[in-house]
Amino acid sequence: IPLVRPVSCGREGDAPLVLRLPSLRDETQRIAELLREAHDQGQTRWGDMAVICRRHAVMDAVAAALARLRLPYQLRRGSGDFQPQADTIKILTMHASKGLEFPLVALPGIGQMPGAGEDEREEARIFYVAATRATHRLVITMSGAGGFGQRLAATATGAG
Repeated sequence: IPLVRPVSCGREGDAPLVLRLPSLRDETQRIAELLREAHDQGQTRWGDMAVICRRHAVMDAVAAALARLRLPYQLRRGSGDFQPQADTIKILTMHASKGLEFPLVALPGIGQMPGAGEDEREEARIFYVAATRATHRLVITMSGAGGFGQRLAATATGAG
């Protein structure tokens, strides 16, 4: 798959923050801390944050990390239980994020993409959809040895 440089369509903000961490639990904990810091510093309200995940198991891990820090969140399992106007951190799948935008987006579990037997092109497409939901700040975390994690490791800006 050829690498394509992103083209900004009027979006502003920092370059994506790419973090390689030892485990998914470390990823979710770091994301929870970063979201709390952004809120506490007055940078972003809870309702302007989203954590977009490839798999439901990662969504559950994110919810547990946010609960440990007592952060308000909303887990989107289906369209009927989603309240987009609520002042809560939204946790949703990459597929469900299509068409939505948030000033701050975190993408955990990228180091496990693509999964065994998954089409790399399709996974790249859905990753692109999720990454472009951020209008100001994008945080990508990864652990594991998936193909995307290996490619992003060269651009990692820190380890936590």
